[in-house]
Amino acid sequence: MKSLHMASSKDTVVPLEESKRLAARFSNAEWLEHEAGHVFSQRSEDLRRLGEFLELRREQLLPEELASVEEVEADDRLSQEQKDEVEALASIFMEELTIFKPTCPVRLAVKVLHERASLRFFFPPLYPQVPCVCDLDSEDLGVQLRRRELLEAVEAAREPEGFPSVMAMVQEAQRWIEEHGVTIDQGLPSDGTAEEDEPAEAWWLCEDAQVDQELLTQAEKKAAELLPDGSSGSRSWARQCGAGAYGKPWRFTVGLVGKPSAGKSTLFNAATRCEKEAAMAPHPFTTIDPNVEPGWFAVPCPSVTLQCQDECEPEHGRADRGQRRFPLLVKDVAGLVPGAYLGYGRGNAFLNDLLDADSLVHVVDASGRSDAEGVDHGKAGKGHDPLKDVEWVRQEIHMWIFCNVRAKWHSVRKRAKFAPLQPLAAERLFGLFTGYHCSQQLVAQVYESTGHRIATLPQDVLNWSEFDLHLLVACFLRVRFPIVIALNKADTAEAQEHIVRAQAALGNAVAVSARSELWLLQQQRKGHLTYLEGGGPQSIAITEHAPEDVRDQVSQLRQKVLEVYGSTGVMEVLSRAVLQRSPVFCCPVSEFTTLQSLSSGGYSTKSKLVTMMMLRPLSTVEEVHAALKNEKLVRGDLVRAEMLHISTGQVSVLRREEVLKPEGAQAATFVLRILTNKKAK
Repeated sequence: MKSLHMASSKDTVVPLEESKRLAARFSNAEWLEHEAGHVFSQRSEDLRRLGEFLELRREQLLPEELASVEEVEADDRLSQEQKDEVEALASIFMEELTIFKPTCPVRLAVKVLHERASLRFFFPPLYPQVPCVCDLDSEDLGVQLRRRELLEAVEAAREPEGFPSVMAMVQEAQRWIEEHGVTIDQGLPSDGTAEEDEPAEAWWLCEDAQVDQELLTQAEKKAAELLPDGSSGSRSWARQCGAGAYGKPWRFTVGLVGKPSAGKSTLFNAATRCEKEAAMAPHPFTTIDPNVEPGWFAVPCPSVTLQCQDECEPEHGRADRGQRRFPLLVKDVAGLVPGAYLGYGRGNAFLNDLLDADSLVHVVDASGRSDAEGVDHGKAGKGHDPLKDVEWVRQEIHMWIFCNVRAKWHSVRKRAKFAPLQPLAAERLFGLFTGYHCSQQLVAQVYESTGHRIATLPQDVLNWSEFDLHLLVACFLRVRFPIVIALNKADTAEAQEHIVRAQAALGNAVAVSARSELWLLQQQRKGHLTYLEGGGPQSIAITEHAPEDVRDQVSQLRQKVLEVYGSTGVMEVLSRAVLQRSPVFCCPVSEFTTLQSLSSGGYSTKSKLVTMMMLRPLSTVEEVHAALKNEKLVRGDLVRAEMLHISTGQVSVLRREEVLKPEGAQAATFVLRILTNKKAK
């Protein structure tokens, strides 16, 4: 390696001859003599020479060998929190993310201005309990001139200690660069080729409040035709957005949305069996910060078809109708009001809380008693139409995304107009959507689903109307935030008529009485009854010492809810929210003859089919193996994988790259035997 030696004849600390003798011991030594004494020379030519030397040696001093996400995952020195954050960043930023070797400590860079600016991050061993180090690397003069301001904005976006910060800091950098006009567009010619006066009435220059509702409605109808609920493409969509990652169990998150006092907090408490219940009251904004707790949904258990239900002890317990409970994360977000996208109520703060959700449950007051602002008027308010609530909440989320993209539409047009930058137009457009926790690849597929071609995008977007952007947003919304409607307060006298009409109009809607479910769980906790979640009238058994008022309440609940709708609907609506994403469920066993599970956490392996994992749709055998390793159910490399066909009892050998697909219309549930070259501890 070359060395540069700076010395001075006027140095009174280190004589010049000693410096020369030291330099002679190095091969390829460079010598720089000056007259400034025992300091760095401040002559411009000497500083330029020093800068050139360091720049040429940069790759040797700071090696930039790249690492993969898999190498990060395999590094046992890193915490699971750091691994999860790197994997999530890779799924969102894809080619915009660079990871450097060595993998410990973690060093990575995320592009914030194409190839011209990146944020570089260093994870200390205790991160995120201590802050990560962030710096800016840019060749863009506009960015360099405002480096200090940009980094101050980025630092202010840090999450509290204990929470991942990179995503928030990158998003703030991108927002700041766009807002302050520090872009590569500053270098465009000024002859009108790329920047001409836009017409004052151009649709992309309108204020947020100026949205053509008729075009929005038309776009939503067209999007429903192009991407109907439950379409075959939904499996691939779910692989590329939301919470979670590949090669690990899918930690599914459901977000509860709706107007204030629709019953979201009651549904949240019922779904999560929360000991410390979320605030509930019949007025707006009883929930300010989002409540997040583990909850439960139901999934078909293979033990029914395999006729071993009595010997099966599901890890998380049983549900009604031969199903088993499975965990998910439930997020109760504070109530929306009309105009939230404009900042009314708590505005975008509500909407931003939805970003890590995989599916949404829209909680609607099916009684019609509460108005659009969420004020419960009792029986006097029974004339309000719940279908109107369904429309405006979806449109609030639509306009939140639409207005964010429209505000930056000029940046897409600039790239599309200037020939050298046209290849960046698609990247810019798709990048406007990645902040909603999805990949650019997903946005590209949604773009093509609208009937456009990426190859002609620069020419097409210059001719786009407001409808075209509404259509792209509507299709994106159906893919990124699929919604199930919870027609809550089904136990009220006014609800039944509304529920029949809403289910006929909407299809994907479930009658729900969250209040009934919560009451049943509370009485079960007191020992007054036993209740099998998700069940009908026969799922409740009253104990001998139950008070008379409890017996009367159970009788009314059966008559008003369970006999009419089949269940309280709480577990069903959560199950629909998950199953519409077409997840893959795997029961790993050690032997097909015994069906004894590979299990952890102290559960006995003597019982059959104890353990079940959920993975993203279209997962491969190799990803199943990676997930099992992540859960410490297996060790070593994959040697062989076998699958027991639940319907026929036959066994087949699977290739490592083989995709697990459901048989028929049922949930994709598999019984697998994974063999490795090491035994699990």
